Amino acid sequence: MPIVLTLASVLLQAGAEGFLSGRLDVTASLRLSLLAFLATTAVFTAVTWLRRRSRPGPPATAAQRARIRGLLWRMNIASTVTFLGFYLALAWVPAALGASLVAGVGPLAVLLMGTRAGTKPSGPVAWARAVLLLAVSLATAACIQPGLLLGAGPMVYAGAVLAVLAGFGAASLAVVSRRLGALGVDPTRVMAHRFHLTYVLATVLLVLRGGGGTSELSVGTTVITALVGVVVPLYLLQISVQRCPPLVTMVLLTALPGLTYMAQVVFGDAFRPPAAAMVVVLVALTVVFALLEARPPRSVPSQVPVRSPRRV
Repeated sequence: MPIVLTLASVLLQAGAEGFLSGRLDVTASLRLSLLAFLATTAVFTAVTWLRRRSRPGPPATAAQRARIRGLLWRMNIASTVTFLGFYLALAWVPAALGASLVAGVGPLAVLLMGTRAGTKPSGPVAWARAVLLLAVSLATAACIQPGLLLGAGPMVYAGAVLAVLAGFGAASLAVVSRRLGALGVDPTRVMAHRFHLTYVLATVLLVLRGGGGTSELSVGTTVITALVGVVVPLYLLQISVQRCPPLVTMVLLTALPGLTYMAQVVFGDAFRPPAAAMVVVLVALTVVFALLEARPPRSVPSQVPVRSPRRV
């Protein structure tokens, strides 16, 4: 079930990102972030309050509350890096390239975080899969947008750096969400509290920037896109990541750039057969690798000591 929810979230996000590609400037990116995450916070704060009134849960200890608050603050920071970084990157790089960088570095980022935290070390097979997914993801982006980086200006490289940082932020979100799930925190509560820093910072940047921007997106279209492409898929993803190992989640999210390209084609981008073939390879690899990572570890049968025959 968590894998199905993640795939549904990926499809919705890919549709929204494919639609937004080429339609966002910096002002529109900040406005989208403000509307999407303020609406998310308002909706899930109301849902959490109603649930608490109808179904009050068992009281948490002071230590548990402090730990949950700390993790939610980490969620705020990681959410800001991930979503502001990604939506600002979309103002300077095509959605397929931005999504390729965000999703492609995700599995590697999870493995690096696990190594730094001193958790159970990952084997060479997991590292090889992560590197392969990043390579295929970038190759897919190269097929989608041939010659993108040839003669590219500094803003394209700045957008690429933002996308990589967003990928590390997304990996951190997966790790922290898993810990919140282990503590029994309801996903609606997480959604109600994880975006405070994001919409506040988006508001500050929007005010400092000033002006209406040159984007063709109306406020109404931005609101609908925010609800369908951000609020709903992120809730589905939040449920999933609290029940799923972080590496499995990030592997599945690697399919996002390929599906984003297919959405771009639907919304008028050119169809390129080599890119479509790479998308098929990328999606197949993500599904296979996610299923392999999700398998429970094989238990080693305990060896029963063999008694030597009694001498008569």
